[in-house]
Amino acid sequence: MKELFRRLALCPRLAWEILAASFLANLMSLASSIYVILVLNRYVGYGFDGTLYTLTTGVLIATALGFGFGDVRSRLAAAVSLGPDAELREKTLDALSRARLTALARIPAGRHQEMLGALSTVQAAYDSTSIGAMLDAPFMLLFLLAIGFISPLLAVLTTLCVGVSAVLTLTGVRQGEADAEKLRVESMHHRNLLTSAVGGAETVRAFLGGEFITKAWRGQVEKLDALHETMERRRSRGRMRLETVAVLMRVFIYAIGAALAVAGEMNVGGLIGVSILASKALQMCTSFLAAYQAARRADEASVRLAEFHALPLEPLSGTALREYSGRLEFRDVGFAYSGTASPLFESLNFKLAPGSILAVTGYNGSGKSTFCKVAGGLLEPGRGQVLADGVDLRQMAPDWWRRRLVYLPQEPSFLSASIRENITLAEPEPDHPAAQERLNQAVRAAALRRFLDVSREGLDMDMPDGGRTLPLGVRRRIALARALMNPGKLAIFDDPTEGLDIEGCQAVYGVLNALAKAGLTIIVATSDPNIIRGAGFVLDMNEKPTPAFSQAHEKKPEES
Repeated sequence: MKELFRRLALCPRLAWEILAASFLANLMSLASSIYVILVLNRYVGYGFDGTLYTLTTGVLIATALGFGFGDVRSRLAAAVSLGPDAELREKTLDALSRARLTALARIPAGRHQEMLGALSTVQAAYDSTSIGAMLDAPFMLLFLLAIGFISPLLAVLTTLCVGVSAVLTLTGVRQGEADAEKLRVESMHHRNLLTSAVGGAETVRAFLGGEFITKAWRGQVEKLDALHETMERRRSRGRMRLETVAVLMRVFIYAIGAALAVAGEMNVGGLIGVSILASKALQMCTSFLAAYQAARRADEASVRLAEFHALPLEPLSGTALREYSGRLEFRDVGFAYSGTASPLFESLNFKLAPGSILAVTGYNGSGKSTFCKVAGGLLEPGRGQVLADGVDLRQMAPDWWRRRLVYLPQEPSFLSASIRENITLAEPEPDHPAAQERLNQAVRAAALRRFLDVSREGLDMDMPDGGRTLPLGVRRRIALARALMNPGKLAIFDDPTEGLDIEGCQAVYGVLNALAKAGLTIIVATSDPNIIRGAGFVLDMNEKPTPAFSQAHEKKPEES
């Protein structure tokens, strides 16, 4: 409810208009009950047709007005959430596109999907229908007062039934919240298992993982089924209780009302009118409680979203040099992943002059890929500074800096878009003739043309699921072409020949030679001796905690 009040407070004039429309719409809804009372008491009693025509015309007008006020209220209520929902979407988008990689990596993959679902939960809880139901709640008093005007005793009875319905619903909400949390956690585990089974289909088959998947699947399904059964049983009991309360309310209203009518304390028209008004009041209570439940779920979803939104973001602005020469310096740089016992590397101190070539070597897991990301400014060092032409990368404008970076990751990832769109991601005007020429040159340099020529769509081929269905060699060629679209002065290649055939390796060698001749500073994480031989410096990540930095010609022949 706090979130509803916050949204209304953002638009005070709109809030008052919604309240006014709600009051008028609920006031008009009294017309049907009044119509029944007057028809039964006046027309049936006296039989004057003019009375019937007048009352019918009046109730039709009131119904039309009620519909109009309700429609206006619905439009106004929808407008209340436009700004907050847009703000929520923008925050989520910012977190998706600008959250620092170190912080984003700490959130499990299953939680990412859950957070996007949380966004829909919050938006659904404050749509026009839910807001209308919550704002209608105070006007239950209007219906209870109308009943009290006819019969104070029946008003007390109706109020008691509404209170019992509220208590039963709130009790069910509290009981269901713990089960809902268990269901959320189990559903996340089940989604993760399903995603891994589909993504690792080859592993499941080649290494006889079917038995493991079957056992885990059935265990999770049993838990989910048990939770669903428990929650459905409670929901069913809750519905039956509410329906029972509604039936008992009508029974007692007619029983007590009939006795009052026989005693001459009220008439038949008033009895039927009370029945209609009481049903309306109970229905308003039920709608409010449903909206309240949705708001509670939205509050829980907001907590999960807040965790996502609180991730530190990369800045939108920063230093932009007039020209970057390619000089890179490491000052006392260290890095450790959260939760690890020791740093991956520390106390790195060396300089790379423009045009230098550094080979980063080491065993798997020694930190080569992490070093490449730190060197490119994608990960921030835990301590120390990485300086480009004397400026700390943390002070650089991210967009400006990354347009000066020719980056090829070890495991390339792509967006679900076409090959063309993935290669030209960083291009501000991808359809410009100059950009198209660079695209063609990048495709040729990456030896990607043969693959594209045998494809019907060519560069416009879609890459669903981030291109995971494409062969590794093709994905690495696409990533190489994407890297070459940036006319940068620093090239960082992480295991560029891994997974490539002879033609692909030759393309990488050609690209590296061309970049070296163009005077780029090159950092290559590799175990390829052909690449290491061309390096001027070597960084051995096997040395811990401080990797060994040396000039290549100082190395012993057997180490080359």
